[in-house]
Amino acid sequence: MDEISILERIVAEEGSCCWATPAICAICPLGKLIRYESGRYLSCIEALNIEGLSEEEADARYKEAATRKLADLMINKIIEAD
Repeated sequence: MDEISILERIVAEEGSCCWATPAICAICPLGKLIRYESGRYLSCIEALNIEGLSEEEADARYKEAATRKLADLMINKIIEAD
């Protein structure tokens, strides 16, 4: 699975990513949204601040973030193709 297909699946599954394995999480763009000064990335849970949210609220936040990141990746792909 590549970054785009991971994000497409998250969007298609309404924000759910309970199917993801640690290998998928390692390449998922949602795990690389915010970086500490040390260079390490915040986890998607930290970056999207979903701690304490209901499953529905967390899924909505994941879907929104995945949709935005997917759009960014697709735009970059189009620009690079030119």
